[in-house]
Amino acid sequence: MIAMRVEAGRGWGWIVEGWRLFVKAPGIWIVMLLIYLGISVVLSFIPFIGTLAHALLNPLLIGGMLYGAAALARGEALEIGHLFRGFQDQERMGPLIMLGLIGLAGYVLIFLVIVVFVGGSVATGVMLDGAGTGVSAAAGGLFAGAALIALLVILAIALLVTMALFYGIPLVMLAGQNAWPAAQDSIAACWINILPLLVFGLIYLGLMIAAIIPLMLGFLILAPVTFGAVYASYRDVFGDARPAVSLSK
Repeated sequence: MIAMRVEAGRGWGWIVEGWRLFVKAPGIWIVMLLIYLGISVVLSFIPFIGTLAHALLNPLLIGGMLYGAAALARGEALEIGHLFRGFQDQERMGPLIMLGLIGLAGYVLIFLVIVVFVGGSVATGVMLDGAGTGVSAAAGGLFAGAALIALLVILAIALLVTMALFYGIPLVMLAGQNAWPAAQDSIAACWINILPLLVFGLIYLGLMIAAIIPLMLGFLILAPVTFGAVYASYRDVFGDARPAVSLSK
């Protein structure tokens, strides 16, 4: 699917549109968010399996939020059931879970990089310690260089995962794409729209700081606004993309 390049100022415009979608049904948005958070908390208490399930199911829940934002933008009523739309639509459920697998693979890769770095650092430290204290300065420089490389690799993987899912989820949920093409199109769209996304990110960082101040209650508003903003961004970049076949009811 072809992505369009938009102006940098649209980064702020997306947040404004997200707010407009929020104020159309603030109560329903907050209830949906609380249900989403409740599911996340319950899964977090289940060792390993819960973390795995959350990674796989998160795109379905986010897709449901975006489906609700799209419904509001079309002038329809927002419903709590929209949150579970990804589970109800069998054609979209599989690709959304695949996006979860892509994200999970990225997190596993980050974990492996950390393990390799820590393990390598410990092994190198043991060898240098056995060689004597005269190489302590060289060891410190070696560790610092390795840590910098590991950090850059981790940031690169995290950025790719974020780029793959940012538009990937709405492309699957709203445009009917399959997971891998959606992830590729999402990365390409993020790359050509790096400036508006940077503006969006910087403003969003300030809003996050503001949301933390009142006992983090501001996130009850900021989170739904975020879903609306992501939908507005998707609509800007990909237009009024529709699935090739009708989504099942």
